[in-house]
Order: sequence, then structure tokens, then C-alpha cells
Amino acid sequence: MTAGRRVQFIETAMKLFAEKGYHSTSIQDIVDAWGISKGAFYHHFSSKEDLMLAIIRHYFEKMMANITAISHDSSSEKERFIQQIAAHFANMHEHKDFLQMMMNEQLPKISHDIHHYLLKQYANIFSWYCDRLIEVYGTEVERYVLDVATMLNGMIRQYIFCFILQANKFHAEELARFLVRRLDAIIASFSHEESPILNKEMLKPLMEIEEKERRVLREKISAHIAHMQNKILSFSLDKKIQHELHDALDALEAELMNEESAPRKYVVQGILLYIENQHIPLLADDLASLTEVIQQYMTANRWERRKWKKEMN
Repeated sequence: MTAGRRVQFIETAMKLFAEKGYHSTSIQDIVDAWGISKGAFYHHFSSKEDLMLAIIRHYFEKMMANITAISHDSSSEKERFIQQIAAHFANMHEHKDFLQMMMNEQLPKISHDIHHYLLKQYANIFSWYCDRLIEVYGTEVERYVLDVATMLNGMIRQYIFCFILQANKFHAEELARFLVRRLDAIIASFSHEESPILNKEMLKPLMEIEEKERRVLREKISAHIAHMQNKILSFSLDKKIQHELHDALDALEAELMNEESAPRKYVVQGILLYIENQHIPLLADDLASLTEVIQQYMTANRWERRKWKKEMN
């Protein structure tokens, strides 16, 4: 299935779930809408639950990409933050059917994988709020960043609910500016004598979800790379090519495992393309598996975050 066709299938299925409800929509309804057989459905998705998870992943990643893609060309970090919050509200309007489906269905109860994914996304978003608040308001907010991020999250979630009900009554950028003015007032109200309510120990279980996911993916990447390097050494290849492929995989691992900065997409893609262009059939499946895990890892690292965690540890 091509990427474009997969997206088309996912969006069609989401509309069905939004209109009929997840539990009232059968596999037969889905394949009829797609124009394929049940056998073809099970070739791409193991179950209806697996399809729902694919839908949630698709929309969350699409919205996340739109928010984090806001450039650094803004006049200030605060202005960029405003534009990012505005993009968040605009996404809610654009994908109203998806949000309506999420509101109508008890998604965490559908499967453990969906529950885990939603928790992980909540952790990602909360971490991002913490990072952006420190970048916008400076070190003075660090002591209270967990409380401020919690308040911001609550305000955004409630306004999203109102935005879905009455989208034509709200303007995304105007609403974003309104919320940031409230943040200005909240942060200005803190005194040095006042203790924060939340601390890292209280939120440790939530943050561990995110860190565990990254750790598992990093371990998978390292294992894939080590396996490929061992295979390359066993092939009857020109020694120069062997060494170059081995070094390329070393460079790829170093780029992905760098804790100081997010992996650079052009570097990662360049190395993968170099390996692919060697046209070694016995590496094709391994390269496809490695690329898939790297894509998951790159998606998980798209959020700007973790500065506040380093400060608090």
C-alpha cells in the first residue's frame, strides 16, 4: 500500500467512525467504503483496534508537525509561541471530525496500545509546554514551570472544547494572544516566598512513559545497526565498501543517539539513502526495518523539549 493510499484509507475510516461510532462500524462497513476485500484489510491492519490506533497516530503526528514547523523567524520567542498555540487551535478546527470522534468514543478503553499511545502523547505535549515556557519567560519561571504548564494545558483543553462547538465564534490567533496575556499575568503573580504545588516526583510516572518509549526505540536502533554491521562483514564485498558501510552506520548511530540535540533529518536521510544506493539485496529487509524504527524515533523527537528536565534533575 502506498503512503498516499494508506492516508486515504485512514481518513475514510475516521469519517465512518465519526459518523457511526467506533463500535457501530463493522469491518464490512470499512472495506465497503474502501472498495477492498476483508482479506486485503487484514493484510494491512491486524484488527479494527489496530486501524483506530493508526488513525490516532496519523492525526496526532499531522497536528504535531504543523505546530513544531512554525519557524524561528518570528520577532521573539513569545511571538513564535503565540503562533504555535494559534496553529494548535487552527488544527482543531481543520480536523474537527477527528476531535469529535475522540470526544464521543472512550478511546483508552478500546485497547492497551491506544491507552498507552494517548498517555505518551500527553507526556510529549506537557514536556513541550514546559520547554517553551522556559524559552519564552526565562529562568524565572523554571521553579513553577510544572504548575504553569498544567494551567496552560487546562486552559487550552477547555477552549478547544468551546472551539469545536462554536468554531465560527473564535479566531485562532486572537484566542492564542488572549491566553498568552493570561500567562503573563499568572507568571507575574508568583512571589519568591511562594512554593510550587507540583514537583518532578509527582509527575515522574507520566514523564517516564515518554522516556521509556525513547529508550526502547534507541535500543532497537542500536540492535538493528549492530546486526547490519555484522551482516556486512560476512558479505563478499569489496573491503572499501564494507568499511564505508560500517562507518556510515556508525555515523548514523552517533547522529541518532546525540543527547544534546535532536537528530538532523537531512543527515539521517542522507546516510540511509547512501546505504540504499549500494543496492545490496541481502540488506534490503534490514534497511527497511531500520528505517521504520528511525521514523518512529524521529517522530518522537520532533517536540522541542527536555531542557527543563535537565535543570530539575
